[in-house]
Amino acid sequence: MLLEEKVVSFTEAAKALPVINGRKIHPSALWRWARKGVKGVRLETRRLGGRFVTSMEAIERFSKALAEVDAAAGSGIGDQ
Repeated sequence: MLLEEKVVSFTEAAKALPVINGRKIHPSALWRWARKGVKGVRLETRRLGGRFVTSMEAIERFSKALAEVDAAAGSGIGDQ
């Protein structure tokens, strides 16, 4: 799926994400989301040449998956 989408570097993706609580998302956060994940959910990435890339659609899927985990846990965070 990812390679059928417009791929972006972690730096490009971080710049496109909204500022949260007055702070930008750092590209290293995307690396962490891809390598370690959050609550068992990992950001989808691919390696092209010497770079890792993702897509904004993959970030959207990652965000939705986290919201589902939060909803299943009954945290109330991310409920809409």
